[in-house]
Amino acid sequence: LHAELEHVDSVPSHKLLPLARQLCARLSTDNDAFHAAVRRVVARMAADYPHHTLSHLFALCNADRTAPRTDRRSTLRSEGAQLEQRRSDAATAILHSVAGVSADLKQIVGAVDELCSAYIELAVATVPEKYRSSKLEGQLIKFDARLRISRLRSALPPALPVLTAEPRADAPRDYTSVPFVTSLADGYSLAGGINLPKILRVLGSDGRRYKQLVKGKDDLRQDAVIQQLFSVINRFLAPRDAGSQSGAAAGLRMRTYQVVPLTKRCGVLQWVDNTLPFGNWFRGNETKYRPTAPSMSQLRATVHAVHAEKAATAAQKREVFDRVCSSAPPIFRFFFYQHFHDPRSWFERRETYIRSAAVASVAGWALGIGDRHLQNILVDQTSAEIVHIDLGIAFDLGKLLPIPELVPFRLTREMVDGMGLLGLDGSFRHACQATLHAMRDNSRVVITILNVLKVDPLYLWSLIPLRIGKIHRNASMLSGDFEDAARASEDDSELMLLGEDASAAAEEENKEAGRSITHVGQRLSTGISVEGQISELIQQATDPTLLSRMFEGWSAWY
Repeated sequence: LHAELEHVDSVPSHKLLPLARQLCARLSTDNDAFHAAVRRVVARMAADYPHHTLSHLFALCNADRTAPRTDRRSTLRSEGAQLEQRRSDAATAILHSVAGVSADLKQIVGAVDELCSAYIELAVATVPEKYRSSKLEGQLIKFDARLRISRLRSALPPALPVLTAEPRADAPRDYTSVPFVTSLADGYSLAGGINLPKILRVLGSDGRRYKQLVKGKDDLRQDAVIQQLFSVINRFLAPRDAGSQSGAAAGLRMRTYQVVPLTKRCGVLQWVDNTLPFGNWFRGNETKYRPTAPSMSQLRATVHAVHAEKAATAAQKREVFDRVCSSAPPIFRFFFYQHFHDPRSWFERRETYIRSAAVASVAGWALGIGDRHLQNILVDQTSAEIVHIDLGIAFDLGKLLPIPELVPFRLTREMVDGMGLLGLDGSFRHACQATLHAMRDNSRVVITILNVLKVDPLYLWSLIPLRIGKIHRNASMLSGDFEDAARASEDDSELMLLGEDASAAAEEENKEAGRSITHVGQRLSTGISVEGQISELIQQATDPTLLSRMFEGWSAWY
């Protein structure tokens, strides 16, 4: 390792940008050769490509700004807290050094600092009571004049970047591809859900209008790492040269979006335009395409009746599941008739849907992503790509729920209905195999990216028992509209219940991170053939006996 450190300063900064999050997580004020080299590399990256690096550094500096007081006190004495403090101190020192390089960089560092602080304050700001009704979702709520973002809006700094944009890595300190904020809306709207995330609208210097989702009381570091992995998987699947891929491997990709953690418990996400949750599409179209069938709420009530019976057997649940399925035939194929009217676009978009579903299924299984209910899967109305959101239930946490998740990914009859007459025996199976081949061939890269979780263990892992309880309580209250409550994060009152136990729980974080990474590595091992693995996963995902035992809020009959 020390021999390699001699050469690290010669690596161009742009080649290290994909690992900016991993490098920043390894920052420390320790004076050994390794940490000194990491500090030099990160400082050079921040000076050469500030708009790709500064948000990671400010997230470390601001890590505990939104943590409850009880959580802060209970972890102050832990070794993990001391490591975090050294990491934060190193990040702060790098920011000071970068700001001193030039007047331009000083202006950029100041602007990003101001923007991050404004977003953090907005994320935790209390929503006025009169706007909390779900009937008022989408209505503009004016900024409180006391908020930092309100003052920022009235006097925008010239170097204020659009945090959720994806600028190219051009030459060092070349900002021509970076969109800057030219105007901010004078308020926000609400997206719905337990924690009432806020939707912010921004106009960029590139002429694009950006919608951003500002979330509080939610650890987005896991979402950020998983989205980073999805982007890397897309690189695995991309052809190395024009015409080098054909058949099942052609056109494979996963739709991604930007996630920018600001602290341990808040962040901002890119809004995915032109998309619709599966649940919303069914609510709006089931009376049109199956007018005599029971409604969504009636179907759920039927399933709830048997699941509420503690003495209900697996056979009884299966019988009700089969009855519900037979009373409501699948209709998702009509989505493609609605949006794509000529034969060519209809066929191409259906193939895009199948391939994106295949990549998402295999990647989701490898990373243990759960909670794939109807509101957590979106479909793009222009490209038919599948988009997965709310990735907080990952690394097989879903198996620890009071009603464990039993299937590897969502492959219900409605998902299959959109794949046409050949269903799973068309391009879906082959696309799954191509994806798993690519992930196995590059498993070391996947593990390298996940190793950041050992250095910066997720906040939620020290709170797994509370988190599971909260998920179950909220999921059990899901109404027929399946609001996005199944993955609500812990609130401060529950953290108070932890008291001094939080410190002991935090000591287990690194072990939990190690177990999760090992499990991913095992799934990408070559112990079973790719074809056999995919066949087994498809069989499990479509098994009606397993689906009939899934939690009713998951809506396994859709």
